[in-house]
Amino acid sequence: MNLRNQTSNRIYPFLGISSEIKLIGVDVDGVLTDGGVYFDNFGNQMKKFNSRDGMGIKLLQQNRLEIAFISGSDSASINQRANSLGIKHILTGVTNKFKAISKLQEQIGITPSQTIFLGDDINDLIVLPVVKLFLAPCDAHQACLQNANWIGTCKGGEGFFREFTDLFLESLGQDPHKLFTQVSI
Repeated sequence: MNLRNQTSNRIYPFLGISSEIKLIGVDVDGVLTDGGVYFDNFGNQMKKFNSRDGMGIKLLQQNRLEIAFISGSDSASINQRANSLGIKHILTGVTNKFKAISKLQEQIGITPSQTIFLGDDINDLIVLPVVKLFLAPCDAHQACLQNANWIGTCKGGEGFFREFTDLFLESLGQDPHKLFTQVSI
């Protein structure tokens, strides 16, 4: 099978719905990071984010998609990363992601059928009734892999979000390899 056919098969979950999607909800730890928690000598928590994932977020924003970070963690680095990407919806310290995403959908006038969620662990599965698609990185918890509508080939924090972005944009008929205007990541 040539690369074009492989890509066509991989965008299948997004075909026919991508133009209806308005909101991308994203867990942070394990999706945009490798799930590791790092501490410096002063006890400050740090996280490593992938710049290609950041570019993916900016490309989706250029296509007028709302991006929401929805995390159980309340690490300052999540807010810093979200702010650097111009993300308006930053929900941290979330104990119930179902309630959080439902409230956000109501606030911004978006329905579950217009929402995709990217998650990697069992606390993310609660969103299933209020999203069109649930996506998981290849290193997600087994329960997420079993419930995912699409599983990436990349690990969380290692280009998973960008992998999704490229396939999503291709399902919209755009070439993600040529689609670039200057963005800050």
